[in-house]
Amino acid sequence: MKICPRCGKQFPDAERFCEIDGTALVAGSGPGAGPRATTVMPTTPGQTAEAEPIECPRCGGKAQPGELICNFCGAQLAPAPPPAEPPSSGPSATRVTLENFSPGQERMGPREIGTEAPLPSAGLEEENGGRRILSVLGFSIAAILALVGGAWLALYLSGKHPATPVAKETASPSPAAAGPTVELAKTISIQIAGDLAGALFRDKDSMSKVFESNKAGLLDAYRHELASDSTLRDGMVVRLHIVADGSVSQSTVVTSTAANPSLDAAVVTAMSGWKFAPASSTGVDTDFPIVFATDAADAGAIESNLNTKLASLGPSAVPEYPPTTAIAATPTASPEVAGIPSAVAPIATPTPAHRHRPPPVVASVPKPPKLSLLTRVNEELGANRKLRRVHAYTTGGTVTLYGKVFDDNDKMLAERTARHVSGVTGVVNNLTTDTQEWAQNQARIQQELQNAGLTGVTVKVIGNSAYLSGEVKSDLDRQRAATITEASAPVKVRENLIRVAIGSIFSP
Repeated sequence: MKICPRCGKQFPDAERFCEIDGTALVAGSGPGAGPRATTVMPTTPGQTAEAEPIECPRCGGKAQPGELICNFCGAQLAPAPPPAEPPSSGPSATRVTLENFSPGQERMGPREIGTEAPLPSAGLEEENGGRRILSVLGFSIAAILALVGGAWLALYLSGKHPATPVAKETASPSPAAAGPTVELAKTISIQIAGDLAGALFRDKDSMSKVFESNKAGLLDAYRHELASDSTLRDGMVVRLHIVADGSVSQSTVVTSTAANPSLDAAVVTAMSGWKFAPASSTGVDTDFPIVFATDAADAGAIESNLNTKLASLGPSAVPEYPPTTAIAATPTASPEVAGIPSAVAPIATPTPAHRHRPPPVVASVPKPPKLSLLTRVNEELGANRKLRRVHAYTTGGTVTLYGKVFDDNDKMLAERTARHVSGVTGVVNNLTTDTQEWAQNQARIQQELQNAGLTGVTVKVIGNSAYLSGEVKSDLDRQRAATITEASAPVKVRENLIRVAIGSIFSP
């Protein structure tokens, strides 16, 4: 049982508030159990009925008539309704009510004992549970249908359109590719001349495929030359004479945009070893227009220069690099020395003086073949340690020197050495020097320092080392000078002797 601490009335345990004054009930003990019966006494004519308590619209607590503020939650109360008129006839029947209230449910009004209907909470819970099950089943079925539809669509697309755009993107070259490149010219086509009657595999497509299969060797040769000259860019037309068995019997550089005999020699040597498919022809001459660029973006300009040079080339123009002939083995001739174009002439058999008595046969020893001019020049150059990096090729009696030496004195020494070889009629000296390259790097670095405002700094370049000296106003300028030096040329700052001189505060 519960008891009201204000009026002392007893209520069942299910009650929370006193129905008389709205006070919260407390646990108590008292006689009797079960719901409390309330007897409504009859009123006599002329007697005023007791005013009913006011219910709080927020918490449901009871308040005395005339109170404006709820004692439990502080909410404002509505004014009490006027008292009901007593019934006109006879005393009212005794009514027994039971106030039902349980935690978690809304407060319910008084009900007559024996007339209250069963609570619908059980039915509502069953209905809500059924709706939840139907919702879960609906979402599961929709997800399964979506997965099945997506899988079917993927299978349909993969079977219907095998060539997807992804394959195109994979096949296309990356626009961000950087570094040296060797490619065929796009605006200048491969030229083929010679015996083309029934010449299978002698069309432009076949020639392009052979180039793509072997251009890695050209790229290696180009990178090797870039190690000596990082600014080398060239476009050249290389002519190959291809015989019936698919080998190259002769190769030459028809023209090029840059005078670099070292690169020409490396390209001709590499392409002389190419192998083409056999064909039923006596031989064809194929001109390959090749572009060597340090960056793919420069290929267009190089190709344009090559096209201009080809347009000005006459039919009787002499190739820039002399033809290189492959040495073919002859089974009947005596063994030849590599690099000797001429073979030993056969020895004529002497005519016998008398038919009945032939002369005795004397074993003849062939004379050693005469060394070619190119071989003799290279032997003379290789005998001097200062000229180990010098190379040469000959055109008739003219010797062209290319490569690198230490300084101008060694450059003149190489030219004198070549001129002293018997058979040399002229020397073209295309040698570069280490000191010249150092001076170029030093001038480039000095110019960058001047552009950065470091006019008091000087630089000295020796090989791959740079030495700084001079005067600046702060440590930051001293560090900037070293950074600019290493960024302007392929050198490393070995000594930074720059002094920091802080000027007067009044100086600019």
